[in-house]
Amino acid sequence: MHDDKSEHFEEAGLAHLAQIEEELSEIKERTPTPRRAFLFGILQGGGAVVGGILAVILIGWTLSIFGIIPGFGFITEYLQNAVAKIGR
Repeated sequence: MHDDKSEHFEEAGLAHLAQIEEELSEIKERTPTPRRAFLFGILQGGGAVVGGILAVILIGWTLSIFGIIPGFGFITEYLQNAVAKIGR
C-alpha cells in the first residue's frame, strides 16, 4: 500500500514537471533574442521621437491657425499655400 501512494505522488510530480517544462519552452519561444530585442528597442525609441515631433508640429500648426501662438503667421500661410497647391 505504501508503494502505491509513493508511485502516485511520483507520477503526479513527473506530470507537474512535464507541465513546467512545456511552459518554459513556450516562454523561451516568445522571448526575443538579444539582437531582436535591441532592434525592437531602437525602433520603439525612434517611433517615440518621430511621433513626439509630429505631435508638437501638429499642435503648433493648429494653434497658429487659430492665432493663439503669435509669430507663426508666416509658417501658417506657407503651409496653407502648400496644401492649396496640393489640392489643385
